Amino acid sequence: MWQRRTFHECAEELSVISQDFRAAYTNSFGVEEDRRNEKLQRSSERGVEILRVLALAVRSEEDFRIIPKTNDLVGAVKPSATENDVVFTLMYYRPPYNQAEGFEPLTLREALNKIAHADPTRSGFFANDAVHDLILCGIKGNKIWIAILSIVDLCRVIKSLPDKQINNQRNAAN
Repeated sequence: MWQRRTFHECAEELSVISQDFRAAYTNSFGVEEDRRNEKLQRSSERGVEILRVLALAVRSEEDFRIIPKTNDLVGAVKPSATENDVVFTLMYYRPPYNQAEGFEPLTLREALNKIAHADPTRSGFFANDAVHDLILCGIKGNKIWIAILSIVDLCRVIKSLPDKQINNQRNAAN
């Protein structure tokens, strides 16, 4: 049987992980450094796992028309960037993503593709109490791209998708 968690469950878990990450990053609770770093590491690892699961599952179900495609925005993308753009963005990006110079709107589907194809060695983030934006980089063809992805907006948009379990029907011959 082919079974998965619902998108809403995954998005809610990712939302909680993001809140935990932001609280640790801003040290909202005044925790000692070792414990804070441990929390950042665990939240980051779990968040990346869920992002990758969502990227594959949502794209697949859109492809097979199980869920409708959405044009909701979750970030911004620079489809053709230079190495200097990458360095500058990773070091100096500040929200909001929709005002990032030289960037275009990033839809959910495009964001999921960027998650699936991001170079894990070239990423960054911006986080505060209200914002958790990921900066992902990669190469498509011979062009470098940079994507700024709002975890908060991603979770909101995924929670707006129809949420249902996928039940695999057994073949009548089985």
